[in-house]
Amino acid sequence: MASLQTEVDSGAPGSAIWKTRSVGVEKIARAAIGCSITINVVASMGTFNTGLLPAELTYLQQAVAVLMWGVLIYASAFVRPPLRLQFNPDLIVLVAFYAFAVISVFWTSLNAAAIMKSLALAMTTFGAFCLITRIDMDEVVRATALGLFILVAASAFVALAVPDIGIDHSWMHNGQWQGVYESKQTLGFVGAYLMFFACYLKMKGQGWPAFLLTFVLASTCVLASESRGAGAVALAACALLLTSMWSVICMRLYAVLPFVMCLLAGALIFYFYATGYDAIHVGDASVDLTERTFIWHYAISHFDDAPLLGFGINGFWTIPSIYDYFEQNHGWVLDNYHSGYIAILMETGFLGYTLFAASVLLFSSKVLHLISARAIDRSHCALIIGFAVLSFQTNFTETTFLRSTMFTSVLLVAFFFATCRPVPQTDL
Repeated sequence: MASLQTEVDSGAPGSAIWKTRSVGVEKIARAAIGCSITINVVASMGTFNTGLLPAELTYLQQAVAVLMWGVLIYASAFVRPPLRLQFNPDLIVLVAFYAFAVISVFWTSLNAAAIMKSLALAMTTFGAFCLITRIDMDEVVRATALGLFILVAASAFVALAVPDIGIDHSWMHNGQWQGVYESKQTLGFVGAYLMFFACYLKMKGQGWPAFLLTFVLASTCVLASESRGAGAVALAACALLLTSMWSVICMRLYAVLPFVMCLLAGALIFYFYATGYDAIHVGDASVDLTERTFIWHYAISHFDDAPLLGFGINGFWTIPSIYDYFEQNHGWVLDNYHSGYIAILMETGFLGYTLFAASVLLFSSKVLHLISARAIDRSHCALIIGFAVLSFQTNFTETTFLRSTMFTSVLLVAFFFATCRPVPQTDL
């Protein structure tokens, strides 16, 4: 197989261009990358409350996130890449899926929002490649956790000191924390991600005081926002992380979970498509998951309008007739599928979903291969698997796949890239 050699191998003589760069320049570049990650996390993880940032200025969050990706990409040119990727089917299919999502903008109405999202997705996908091939995974986690900690600490402060902003007073969520965000769900999932990363850092030797402060603060925000689903998923991911370090058998079982969840999501989508129901019926009970299934049913009911290629990135809810009809029938409408799997299906069609599922299958297969060959650090492997399971589980009820600027969405892509490394040949 041809190799996508993005750097000189560790320990090998550097090329002439690297020899001319001082160690000081590389240290500055690494520091810039770390700072850009933290700022990116703070800016991109959700829409801030209008009491803190007026609605007409929310575009600034995306602008800052894109700027930070620009800083990271530029700074990565001055860092010796310690990881090389191999041009094998796992990398090819992963890149093909995101390239297909990017070009899908051409069969939308080509409105400014869709074009900007397409360009941002292209930029952040390349940024994910630069990120994971330039700095160590533990550095990425530390910078990410710092950004998440700033968000939950600020949210707890706002909820206690400025309850008119930090607490949701609507009739549906009265008394629940939303912190610095517009919705309490966002705070819940930010806290859940921080719980997961706090457990990883503790496993890597972080002291008990720092771990307890981080974990307690994150779990408090999850509980106060009453995001029970986010809390349960986070605890499950933490348990998965720990058991992966204890048992290779567990690690192998967990490695296939992302693909299993893709299959389950496909089965759920087929259920709504075949039955035409707008809720999940179990006996006499009807489950609508706080009306999320209404959105799923409505989106899937339009699948036949663009079955092969989908509506294109950001191309479904921007159609006035589709948006208005849902609002007229339900009295509310969100520019959100509340399912990452359905978002992929509707925006990239059957072809896009097939590419996505194939990339996940190849990811699970590659991770199993890396485990067998001991070609990846065990803690890093546990981190990748745990984060993937956390992300794939979250996407059953929230949309984070194909989020062009949300940092944890791009981090998932980076972790997929991290597994596309060569595997040393072993004698049988």
